[in-house]
Amino acid sequence: MGFEALAEAARTYDKTSIGEKMTGVNIEFNIQDALDALITIESNLDDTQGLFNHIGETLLDIHEARFNAQESPDGIPWQSLSPWYRESKPKQKANILTLDGTLRSTLHWQIDGDTLLFGTNMIYGAIHQYGGTIKPVTAKALNVGGRPVKQVVIPARPWLGVSAQDKLLLVEVVREHLGFA
Repeated sequence: MGFEALAEAARTYDKTSIGEKMTGVNIEFNIQDALDALITIESNLDDTQGLFNHIGETLLDIHEARFNAQESPDGIPWQSLSPWYRESKPKQKANILTLDGTLRSTLHWQIDGDTLLFGTNMIYGAIHQYGGTIKPVTAKALNVGGRPVKQVVIPARPWLGVSAQDKLLLVEVVREHLGFA
């Protein structure tokens, strides 16, 4: 039943349905406007590449800000570097997860069918995200900053992901793409 028929039904209640005459309101709905909006949405949904490009660029911006703030997606500051490691770094002593900027600069996105992939191809990205212990495989010790060590424990410093605020931003990107801006 459309809105016009519903409004007419509200105006025409008889005494047996409610007991007294009802005061009604006319509600008009222009179905053509709704159909035009749905057609626009449908055509924009067909352009997933454009949407994914916009989301990918937005994710790059989000993660650039995260590296600048040196905090997790939840806003928790990354654990400080150990004093001996900070002092042994040849550069970027104040920056966590940054020596040459490789992890940050290798973040990228790619489209695989109807999926947007985002991350880095640097193998050490995972240990910084989740933490873990690194032990030598073929040698007796690791060389860390010119210092031999039996193992290195790296704390989790989550750097990849989206916060609740980031999710709202991504929803706005989708809304804009679909024509709801």
